[in-house]
Amino acid sequence: MITLREKSTDAVYQKLRAKILSNEFRPGMQLLERDLVTLFGVSRTPVREAIVRLQKENLLQIVPRHGIRVRQVSLADIEEIYQVQTSLEATAAGDVATATLRVKDITPFDQACNAMDRALAKNDADAWAAADEAFHAHLLKLGGNPKLTQIVNECWDQIRRVRDLTLRLTSLADLPAPQHRAIVEAIRAHDSATAERLCRDYRARCLQFQIDTLQRFRILEV
Repeated sequence: MITLREKSTDAVYQKLRAKILSNEFRPGMQLLERDLVTLFGVSRTPVREAIVRLQKENLLQIVPRHGIRVRQVSLADIEEIYQVQTSLEATAAGDVATATLRVKDITPFDQACNAMDRALAKNDADAWAAADEAFHAHLLKLGGNPKLTQIVNECWDQIRRVRDLTLRLTSLADLPAPQHRAIVEAIRAHDSATAERLCRDYRARCLQFQIDTLQRFRILEV
């Protein structure tokens, strides 16, 4: 049975995490435990437990005698995180390509691709990002490996703000050509090797685009 303290901790964790991922609490920002207690209207224990969870996810950093800091992501961090994320997503794509899928399993891929096309035509970065996330989330779901999904999502949480920043600095037309439809076709054809390769290639080009964009604007940490 979940205790009231556990419920309180989870509520604080979810709210604090949302503020970090939305950039309301920006990278490098200093936070004080007492201010979070006041903000969320809870005791110190749920706040402390939520902070520990977020530190394990590399979203917060506990600095002795200086409180808590929203963790910044360096260019080296971005490359390392992408390496893990890309490898696991490619594995998922390969696994999905070998599975027996129904039409309703493929439909969300096509819907996400269509939504991305509409967003690209309107240069709607928010809609494009949402459709891209929906595509990859469905890929992980079909992969059926909860632990893999958890690790990929933790990686994604750490670099989502990098993606969001580079989208604000550029136009959707500048993005690497999407491979989403090609990945779907490889999955339909049960071509595991091609699905994996396309997934790796697309993520590698996304990484290079983001690094190049950050360097062009002389941004060394996000």
